[in-house]
Amino acid sequence: MLHDPHALLPIAYRAAARVVRSRLLAEEAGERALHLLTLATLRGTPPDQPEAWLRVVARRSACALLRSEWARTRSLAQEEIQAQPAPFRPPRSPLGDLVRDRLATDLSPRQRDAIDAALHCNGTRAAARQCGMQPRDFRRYLGAITRKARSKLAADLADETFADDAAVQFRLGW
Repeated sequence: MLHDPHALLPIAYRAAARVVRSRLLAEEAGERALHLLTLATLRGTPPDQPEAWLRVVARRSACALLRSEWARTRSLAQEEIQAQPAPFRPPRSPLGDLVRDRLATDLSPRQRDAIDAALHCNGTRAAARQCGMQPRDFRRYLGAITRKARSKLAADLADETFADDAAVQFRLGW
């Protein structure tokens, strides 16, 4: 009896990769072959040589994927591409640059990298990847930067004449 059938997944993947030459399709074929092995084991008829059986089934699954509609890609016509233009993205606010400039001395080099990535990337994942962080850690860095920015800007605005103005406080998020 198989103790850990998932340990055989790399064998199925390699066997399927020789047929399809596509990582995505090889992974799919390998997982399908492992699924069939699990079903055979649950039915009480496990193969005598599970690795060899898995290789054969993975190759057959890869061939079936190549024949199926699942593996075929279709190129889009120019009319379809032009019919759905990219969504409009408004230009970013200059407030980010203001915060970056005012906090330049208060931020660590890693935090400066994080704020630069946040200002220049489209999303959290892309910005985190640019900094070499996990998205969760990147969001924590942004939280720390936000707290520093609020305290620094609040201290700067306390000296201004319009510091008690409700519009100024609203912009700061108080």
